[in-house]
Amino acid sequence: MQPVIWIGTIEISFTDPEGPSGAKPKPAFTVVTTWASNLDEYGQKCKRMLESYGWSLLGVERARPAPADGEYSEEVEGMLERTRNNPNAIIHGTFYSYPVT
Repeated sequence: MQPVIWIGTIEISFTDPEGPSGAKPKPAFTVVTTWASNLDEYGQKCKRMLESYGWSLLGVERARPAPADGEYSEEVEGMLERTRNNPNAIIHGTFYSYPVT
């Protein structure tokens, strides 16, 4: 199958570089766009990108080929444009963290 642009939301575990040393990892989520042939390839690319920062992939949600007629926020439109112009791109959006209870 030929690669197409995929979009999805991923959950990650990261350590805040501005937090105290020895701080516990925090969960967060973000949107990621990249070229992939299937869900497994999309997940592997996300995992590789996160590991390059020393972070971990906790899960992949709502990942699918990006619909050409989709309505997206300005941030996501920019991510998609950057991805269209670079077949090696793995672009993530803003990270949103949340407390763990």
